[in-house]
Amino acid sequence: MQTTKQTTTRRIALVAALPLVGALALAGCATDDDRDDVAAPAASAPSVSATQGSAGTATATAADGKSLAAAAATAREAVGSGTVTSIEQEAGGTSWEVLVVTTGGDEQEVHVAADGERTTAGPTKETADAEDRTENERFVGAADLSVSEAASRLTRAVAGTVTELGLDDHAGAVVWEGDVTDASGTTHSIRIDAGSGEVVANTVDTDD
Repeated sequence: MQTTKQTTTRRIALVAALPLVGALALAGCATDDDRDDVAAPAASAPSVSATQGSAGTATATAADGKSLAAAAATAREAVGSGTVTSIEQEAGGTSWEVLVVTTGGDEQEVHVAADGERTTAGPTKETADAEDRTENERFVGAADLSVSEAASRLTRAVAGTVTELGLDDHAGAVVWEGDVTDASGTTHSIRIDAGSGEVVANTVDTDD
């Protein structure tokens, strides 16, 4: 009789426990769902990164004009003194080649990274004869505008990116001569007076 009561008691306890087990199982499922809800925002993280990447690219593009000025300053600092008389993009725009004229008309060539922040080669002294040195000194003496100021004048004439700029002789006058690529990819060849900054020529480059 006592055995029968014990068996009955166990059955009652088991039956009473079943709802509790079911409740715990449901709670476990709810917890898993909660975890999924928490994890969902993480899936949007790549779109945030992509937006940041796009903004970074836009910033880099907007800073193109600044990279020329930075490259000129970096090259001059590497040489120690002198005047930048020529700067141009090379290797598909991944670096700058800069010429710096020092006292006596000698030239130093310096290669600078695309952002203008560090040298990648040089300075290397270029071979110059007496005629070259005389011409260099003439150019430097006539250039009241620095290379950075000249680049700014070019982009006032045509909005775009200066890819090449250097001192040259035009009709007996010293000019800054440069190429500006506009938003459509068209290249404009522009000459400005090296002293006044006045535009003396502005043509579209039709070379293939």
